[in-house]
Amino acid sequence: MATKGLAKLKSEMVFNQDLTRLVDVMKGIAAAQYHVMERKKTQMVRLEKGLAELFSVYDFRADAHPFIRNSNPKKLICLVTTDSGFLGGLNMKVVQAGLKHEEKGDHFLVVGERGVNYIREFGKTFTSFPGINIDGSRFTLVDKVVNYIISSVTKDKFGRVFLIYPNAMSFTVQRVEILNLIPCPLFFKDKADKVLSDEAQARNVIVESEAEAIIEYLTARWLNKRLLEAFEGAKLAEFGARTMHLEESFQTLSKIDKQLKLQFFKARREKIDQSLRETFTAQLMTK
Repeated sequence: MATKGLAKLKSEMVFNQDLTRLVDVMKGIAAAQYHVMERKKTQMVRLEKGLAELFSVYDFRADAHPFIRNSNPKKLICLVTTDSGFLGGLNMKVVQAGLKHEEKGDHFLVVGERGVNYIREFGKTFTSFPGINIDGSRFTLVDKVVNYIISSVTKDKFGRVFLIYPNAMSFTVQRVEILNLIPCPLFFKDKADKVLSDEAQARNVIVESEAEAIIEYLTARWLNKRLLEAFEGAKLAEFGARTMHLEESFQTLSKIDKQLKLQFFKARREKIDQSLRETFTAQLMTK
């Protein structure tokens, strides 16, 4: 029995050591992915500055365009989740935040298969999109989601659009962000309480295109920028959260490894002591 116990302890110790090394490698990969994604983040400083200038040139708040004012109470709630493992808690926080904002008639837009599974379990209506990849396909995904949002709002399916996603505040800290997409907030940012008439604004600005076309262009560009930032922030949050989770698992496995080693060497010492006692007893019996 002692020999069998010793063999079992050794087997468990070897298995735990292999698993610890595997988790350590996975942790290193996740950390490397975080830093790669951080370097690959799209720099949109010039675009952000240009959009801010365009939104400030003319005050469209008096326009009845659905991107500015909308009486439809139904909301489109966009959830960004990850398809990677070890992140069930982070995905659940995103889904729970979305459910808190849900009201009768609302619809979910879900990015990522894990999020789709959660929403399906809650019995909610949803439109799904594939998860975010670190490669260039994220730009195509942004375009598809933006087109869906614009089409849905212009067809009066929804009056408001929210975006809920995990964002990386740092390598070790992730937070669920909630952003209002429609009505587009930049039409209201840093504006005076009083809306000037078109005639008054025409003294300083010449508007050649239709107001509707300008509003849709500005909103589409801002949505594209904001969603890309959110998608890249979500990937950073994914890699950071996975690294932290794997680090916790690594520390737990390291403690278990120490315990198994102590048990193994204790059992081995007991086995050696038992063998010595049996040998000494046998020698005494032969005298």
